[in-house]
Amino acid sequence: MKSLVFFFFCLVITTNTSSITNTSIASSLFNTKTKICMYGYWTVFIYNDISDPISVHVQSGDDDLGNRTLALKDNENWSFCEAITLKTLYYAHFYWNSKTAFFDVFDNDSSSRYCTPWKIFRPRKCVWLVREDGFYLGDDLTPFPVGWTKLHDW
Repeated sequence: MKSLVFFFFCLVITTNTSSITNTSIASSLFNTKTKICMYGYWTVFIYNDISDPISVHVQSGDDDLGNRTLALKDNENWSFCEAITLKTLYYAHFYWNSKTAFFDVFDNDSSSRYCTPWKIFRPRKCVWLVREDGFYLGDDLTPFPVGWTKLHDW
């Protein structure tokens, strides 16, 4: 019974629509800039390393983050709590001149292989680098090519 009460409490404080997170008491107890997550708290970055602007449209089953045009060295990023089922999925459409690409930019498989390793109570991140020859994934914005794995072509 205690574990059920604890689970319900965690569910309430991690839900955006919870009334507890809108109170002044909650603001003083919890850092509302970073969610408290049962599993991973993630930030995904998409950096443009092409001299021309690119367009990116990111979506999940629940969220449509809209279209964004990224200039050279500009980035799109978003943060979220990973689902309890570990089935969180974000995908993106990329447009550059006459080229297009479409693929998953976050899923449990690629995030566990190429992104920040899991550490208790530490936020994690995935960083995409968009280049003329394709799409690279890494765990930090390090100088190219160290730490980057090419996963997709245009």
